[in-house]
Amino acid sequence: MKRIEARDSASPSLIPDFCSGPALLFMAAVMELVAICFTLASGEPGGALLRKLALLSLYMQWIGLCGGAALCGLRRLFMVARPGLVFVACWTTLILIVMVLSNIAWYLGTSPNFGMLDASEPRVHFILRHSLIAAIVSLMLLRYFWTRHQWQEQVRAEGESRYQALNARIRPHFFFNALNSLAALISIRPMQAETMVEDLADVFRASMEKRGRMAPLVDEIGVCNAYLRIEKARLGEKLEVRWDVSEKLLNWPVPMLIIQPLVENAVYHGVSKLKDRGAIGIHIYAAQKLLIIEVENPMPPADDPGSRGNQIAIDNIASRLNLIYGERARLDMGPDNGVWRARLSIPEKSLLLGGESL
Repeated sequence: MKRIEARDSASPSLIPDFCSGPALLFMAAVMELVAICFTLASGEPGGALLRKLALLSLYMQWIGLCGGAALCGLRRLFMVARPGLVFVACWTTLILIVMVLSNIAWYLGTSPNFGMLDASEPRVHFILRHSLIAAIVSLMLLRYFWTRHQWQEQVRAEGESRYQALNARIRPHFFFNALNSLAALISIRPMQAETMVEDLADVFRASMEKRGRMAPLVDEIGVCNAYLRIEKARLGEKLEVRWDVSEKLLNWPVPMLIIQPLVENAVYHGVSKLKDRGAIGIHIYAAQKLLIIEVENPMPPADDPGSRGNQIAIDNIASRLNLIYGERARLDMGPDNGVWRARLSIPEKSLLLGGESL
């Protein structure tokens, strides 16, 4: 099978989550770079240079560790505060931490037991000098976080708009085909046509719901069943559907109308093109922390001009997956052991929703 790539390719916070390992490693790397810069600027000779680097690294890493711990503790407050207030609060917190640690460093460095600092420099001068350096470095660091935050917000807004545009393209595509099926039934089986209208209303309601773009798998299965009842009324015994899904997976969050277009493709470009009866198989299982959704249908006749399916709907699915999950989700389609198979691989948590499951 061939992977379908998107043709185009969590609300971000102002500061990283310093309660996590990667953010702390980032802080440690920044502090070490600052220590190296100050060591090289001092112009110390050979052995003294290495000694100064070791002492400055220890000092800067303590500042980074304490600063990260403080920002981790204040993170809940930062989540509800305005970005400008968060910026000032972070900057002030980091300066205060440096003031406290530089005070401790002065007492230790000028004591007779250590003697690592020049005792002739007044304590106040030492603290002010280090606090001023911390104010400049932290301002540059927070400015970087601020710029990244603004860029992420812009990317998020563009992703939201693009997602809604893709959704808007999928809805007319489905309803156009469904209305064609309804029109074919009205004159020959009016009672079934009435039931089809009810099913169509259910599908339309699902597509227009305001709960968000994600829904439990059981809801998406309900939409697929409503659609399949519409096609069953049109195709009769020619269409057979086989479901294979574990009840344990019914609450797995999936994008709304992500399975239905694949089922629609299987009906229109698989079973409906056959002269005889055809079966659609829908298998849903979990593997390697992914939800695997497979939709298979008989191979359409090779001479049929529409045998390749509707590429617009498939491209939309691939684009929506890319927007919500990034590279962690994928769509593969192609012939497999005598049938046409579409396989969706979906992680439990999305990127566009801030990593939340639902």
